[in-house]
Amino acid sequence: MEVEELLSIASEVRAAVRKFVAESEEEAKYGEIIGRREKDVTRRIDIFAERALEHALEKRGICAHIFSEELGDRIFPEGRKPECTLIFDPIDGSSNAAAGIPFYCSSLAYSPEISGVKFEDIKAGVVVPIFGGTYHAVEGNGAYVDGKKLPLKFKGKDKLMISIYTYGKNSIPKSLFDAICEFQRSSGALVRVFGSVAVELCFVASGVLDAVLDVRGSLNGYDIAASLLILKEAGGVATDLAGREIEGEVAKTNSIPIVAARNEELLKKLLTFLRGARCDADCSA
Repeated sequence: MEVEELLSIASEVRAAVRKFVAESEEEAKYGEIIGRREKDVTRRIDIFAERALEHALEKRGICAHIFSEELGDRIFPEGRKPECTLIFDPIDGSSNAAAGIPFYCSSLAYSPEISGVKFEDIKAGVVVPIFGGTYHAVEGNGAYVDGKKLPLKFKGKDKLMISIYTYGKNSIPKSLFDAICEFQRSSGALVRVFGSVAVELCFVASGVLDAVLDVRGSLNGYDIAASLLILKEAGGVATDLAGREIEGEVAKTNSIPIVAARNEELLKKLLTFLRGARCDADCSA
């Protein structure tokens, strides 16, 4: 699959989601919870996006092994031999969507491998925020937003700007929280939390944000598969709280923390602050 086709599919999914939201906006049923999982919920908009991907593939005659948040691990269409694997997060930021906040996205990562896909097997990724802009990367060929090579340059940006996710976990150790607060105090960093990690990783790739810390230990492979490639191709870096690279099989990557930065120097500074505060090897306690 060429990146142009991947871009076309992702853009088609976004267009379908926009239309779905617009048509049901009066009653806001698109955010309705229609299922519950152990650590998350499924909303009507999530399933709509899943079906929009399937429709886009069927229209193009593409059979793929799909690994996605809501519908899981499957071959679509059934009964055919898949030609690739697609890792799909239908709606990253669905709580924003349900609240009528237009800051969420769909993300789509591609690998020519059919099974056991690892992060290093991902060859292309696309992230399409609902509010506009299209981020994409191809392994070895850089990262882009709307055709502009990343990172971008921003005049007048004179302070670090970081996003820190700590909410939703009663077990975040106080020492870890204190370390984050100390980094913010000593660096003078501005904190912005937008509610869609995939978009925020793309913001680090572009230079809008300088870093993203998600210490909840709740991210899964499908959350970051596309945006991680975009970040790396833009010269950014990402590890877990122990400084280990995010690697391994995407489908088996569950409940992880992540520290992402625009360069190695900033990443090392962040990890230094966090090093003494790690709760355990996975920081998932």
